[in-house]
Amino acid sequence: MIEVICLLLGKLLLLLVGAYELLRQQHQTLYALVRGSYDFCRGKDARERHERRLLAECKASLTKVPQHLVLIIAPDDHYVNAGRLNAIFGYALAIGIKHVSVYDRREEKDSYVELEPICQPREDPSGRCYIWTARTVHNKTNGHTNGHHKRSNGYANGVNGTHIPQLQVYRIRPADCHALIADVCRDLYEIRKTPLVQGLLQKRESLSEEITVRLSQRLGYEAPDPDLGIIFARQTCTYGLMPWHVRFTEFHTHHSDRYFNVECFTKVLYRYSRCEQRWGK
Repeated sequence: MIEVICLLLGKLLLLLVGAYELLRQQHQTLYALVRGSYDFCRGKDARERHERRLLAECKASLTKVPQHLVLIIAPDDHYVNAGRLNAIFGYALAIGIKHVSVYDRREEKDSYVELEPICQPREDPSGRCYIWTARTVHNKTNGHTNGHHKRSNGYANGVNGTHIPQLQVYRIRPADCHALIADVCRDLYEIRKTPLVQGLLQKRESLSEEITVRLSQRLGYEAPDPDLGIIFARQTCTYGLMPWHVRFTEFHTHHSDRYFNVECFTKVLYRYSRCEQRWGK
């Protein structure tokens, strides 16, 4: 009799959890629909003025601005699409962020976003580096820029010699994470008896620099380690993201299916600006 009661209570609990999850999803979907409809009804020009004003106020108020933002998209997320990434790239460029990495763990059949339609591929051996410029800039220049060439100052030549600000975008793949750091450590272990490695072992900073250099060579591009990460998931999880590069990254989780706009983006930046990293002090 007790076993039957426990079984019924377990099924009842599962039913309540399922009902709660369904109600939560419906609430998030309705909220996203209402907020999205409000932004849409506001009109494109009014919405862009509102975004520029908020981003300008945020930039003026921040005590620190991340140089490298990484976006982590969970395997079960269906909200972050090409349009949402395009908007986030615009926010980042307006704030002054120079580098954005995208770590999309979804399959191609499950809302996976290709970067080629919204970014210009950059000429590099890795094939994972892109350049993004504001759509309004593309319209003004009729889409003619030399952004596909690698440039050290982060700008491309536009019409009449003007400079067009652009964002460096990188695609992070699952093979760039635990497997990459494991390969680099394995290579160093195999030559552990050489004077090079023996010298590195005497000084921790030198060993860290050597690992960083070898990882950059494997990745095929050079970029500062991410300062800030936004996780689009139901829980805070990095999904194995580049453990060496994100050891000092500040992560903020945005719940899947929640509406993400300029207000959400600036709130993350405000929290990041207030966070003091004491480096173990």
